[in-house]
Amino acid sequence: MKTRIVHVTQGFGGLFTYIRQIVQNIDREKFEFEIVAPENAECRKFCEDNFVKYTVINFERSFSPYKDFSGLIKLYRFLKKNKPHLVHVHSAKGGFLGRIAAHFAGVKSIYTPHGISYLGFTGIKRNIFFLLEVYAKYYTNYVLACSESERNRCLYEVGIAEEKVTVISNAIEVKDEVPKDSKNPTKLHIGVIARLTYQKNPVFFVEIANKVKQIFPVAEFSILGAGIHDYLKDHVLEKIEEYNLTNDFKIHEWGSFESVDKYLNTLDIFLMPSVFEGLPFSLLEAMNEDLLCITSKCDGCADVINNYENGFACMELPDYVKAIQVAVNNPQLKNTLIVQAKKDLHNKYDLTAFIYKLENYYMSVINNEKKQ
Repeated sequence: MKTRIVHVTQGFGGLFTYIRQIVQNIDREKFEFEIVAPENAECRKFCEDNFVKYTVINFERSFSPYKDFSGLIKLYRFLKKNKPHLVHVHSAKGGFLGRIAAHFAGVKSIYTPHGISYLGFTGIKRNIFFLLEVYAKYYTNYVLACSESERNRCLYEVGIAEEKVTVISNAIEVKDEVPKDSKNPTKLHIGVIARLTYQKNPVFFVEIANKVKQIFPVAEFSILGAGIHDYLKDHVLEKIEEYNLTNDFKIHEWGSFESVDKYLNTLDIFLMPSVFEGLPFSLLEAMNEDLLCITSKCDGCADVINNYENGFACMELPDYVKAIQVAVNNPQLKNTLIVQAKKDLHNKYDLTAFIYKLENYYMSVINNEKKQ
């Protein structure tokens, strides 16, 4: 008999990349999946193409008491009726409602935060979301963190018991090509894959662009990912206009390139100044395309990029500007960092190893529950 696992999410983007990789690469002779999520054309097509059941429950991304309670009841009834072996819940809303519904339905749950929820807010909202995470820990059977930073937040801030938390880092299918030597560029295209939200820090990206443009007049900048929860878009556009960058700064809608790698191959440097991450797939994909990566020292990014070892990790605006100057003026160092980044991908973030670990993890959780 196959092991039946239900994935519950209200979000897509990098999170859906995670679910998609599992479904497409795990042993389908052993595992059977169903996805519970809001209506989404990409998700529906994926499920049809991969013979995965898709149940629509419209969780709201924002706080909506009536709709949230309605979604909770629907999810509880679904799990109570279908009784999967496990439910794997993802991110803030799906993770919160999913854990509670699974608890009352008598189904064990695994929670993957993909960036712990309260990090996306400041002030009173941050306190509220932190308290919700603390409350939800009482309904948490297991946590499968996607980075060591995420594990540490769960342990030392939320207070989830250590024996409940496991780390299996996000991963991708790593290319075998050897990076080519870097040369002083006649162009300098710096970009990132990101929604225009607080988490991704796009306004700060424009601040960096303004400073870099003063040093390297040939520099161009871009962001791929607009059109999905991009509530900072107007602010970003205002900053671009304020710094007279309109002709040198492009904002691309998500889906405007045939594939992510098509966009990445237009770049010379991948710049990710996020406030926090789980462990970003876009960063791993940039490393896979042999791009120099410059990131913030935030959760998720700091797990991957070590300063002057496999890229540049920065904190303040001058750090980013200096990193770009060093990269442009020292092509040999740039190439050394890119080569090490590719080695790290092979050693730490390879998809085959991820799937092997995940299969064993799923079965260890199920077997542990059978013994209890």
